[in-house]
Amino acid sequence: MLRRRDLLAAGTTAVLAASTGVSLAQQAAPAVAPTSTEGWDDGLAHPIPYQPQLGAGKERGLVLGGGGIYLASWMAGYFHALKSKGVDMSTADIVVGTSAGSLIGALLTGGHLWRFGAELDFFVEFPKIFTMIVPTMAPNPSQLRARGIADTAVSADPATIQAIGRAAMAARNSDGPSDYFNAVKRVIGEEKWPSPKLHTTANDCYTGERIVVSADDGIEVNHACAASSSLPGSMGPTWLGNRLCMDGGICQTSTHSDVVAGVKKALIISLTDGGADASKVGLRTSSLPNTLQQEVADLKAQGTQVILKVVGLMPGATRIDSIMDPKWIGPCLKNGNERGLADADEMKSFWGA
Repeated sequence: MLRRRDLLAAGTTAVLAASTGVSLAQQAAPAVAPTSTEGWDDGLAHPIPYQPQLGAGKERGLVLGGGGIYLASWMAGYFHALKSKGVDMSTADIVVGTSAGSLIGALLTGGHLWRFGAELDFFVEFPKIFTMIVPTMAPNPSQLRARGIADTAVSADPATIQAIGRAAMAARNSDGPSDYFNAVKRVIGEEKWPSPKLHTTANDCYTGERIVVSADDGIEVNHACAASSSLPGSMGPTWLGNRLCMDGGICQTSTHSDVVAGVKKALIISLTDGGADASKVGLRTSSLPNTLQQEVADLKAQGTQVILKVVGLMPGATRIDSIMDPKWIGPCLKNGNERGLADADEMKSFWGA
């Protein structure tokens, strides 16, 4: 089989569609979309799978997927419950966060997730903090156009990612390129990169390239998290250096689990199981293919012990109208907390105290 070519070859972009039964490293690249960035490398664009393996020699990897306020609230409740039982997920040696996962990753690695220590304070104050980044006005036509293009996309080829990116750049969002990162700063509580452990993902609106940001890149963490969560037609997009970037989930992977490849054990938290029905029930903001299950298989094949936690629909719900609706903060916090308490023994054995 052909090994997938480097996505950065000749300074161009390739974003791969999922391939059933074939590992990510074995998938053949589709046609490359032309760009005007030949010879330009700012170190932010990284191929899929990520090379070299960032998890090599590390013990614990934490992968936090995307899923709006819905998933962010669930993860906060889950980690809070585990911490109450003596399992501190901030001891991860490498953390990769996408969209909502980037925000929780920054809070976790910066120590801010525990700013509300008491149970009552946590459940009362946390929702107030996260509503700061929720769009409050009815969407305008330019926003609806961007959302529609993302929602109906079914292929992760470069042209499709670039089309979504163009729509994202053309959307008149209330928190746009010069504002959204300030809202994110109020949520995560800082600009300084909280830890070298943390890596965030995004996508270049113009080229479609996958972007991975770490402490070494000299970018403020609120900018990195804003780019990672700049949902087309809702917030942002956000400048990362000289790239205007959108949500890290607008590609074929909702978790970017390949970034932790080589780690001894990995916990992956995902809103969905990677199946095609996720967008139908409102758990994904696009119909792009999702390589989550293949990413898990690849990690295991490389010797990584993997636990995948799928959040899914809240009990009693059959569809989510919007993963950005604040009404889900309370139920998701509660459900995450309950599942964290139930998983405490499993996670203590797997992760360690």
